[in-house]
Amino acid sequence: MTTLPLPRPTAPTLVSCPLCGLDYEPGGSTCREHGCPLALGGCATQHCPRCGYTMPDESKSGAARLIRRLFRRAPSLGATSGSLAELPAGAIGVVERLEGPPDLLARLTAQGLAPGVAVHLLQRLPTFVIEVGETTIGLEKQVAAAIVMRAS
Repeated sequence: MTTLPLPRPTAPTLVSCPLCGLDYEPGGSTCREHGCPLALGGCATQHCPRCGYTMPDESKSGAARLIRRLFRRAPSLGATSGSLAELPAGAIGVVERLEGPPDLLARLTAQGLAPGVAVHLLQRLPTFVIEVGETTIGLEKQVAAAIVMRAS
């Protein structure tokens, strides 16, 4: 007689709230505590127990998966490097090096741009707007061309 091994208990899948950052287990007691009438498993949304933010559960909602595919972020640089001015809006990259006159390099460094720093390009027109950490910076095209990026 052979016996099958008992299935190992799986760890609950945690979801991170995009609004407050709390990691929590969706469904179950969190939905019941907020009085959700669909808490027994028929709900296709997830509710953050800390801030109450509601988001679709992509594993249960085909419409949420379709919208995610339609509004997917633009790809970053890949394995190649290029200037910040060549990136599409929404791309994320890492500063490889800064080029240009010393006064420009000093200003960029003072604003938090240095080799190894992650940069998120928010928009390209009418001016380049980047996000470095918690700082948002507007750049002219010539300055954006002086920042050489590599893939994140």
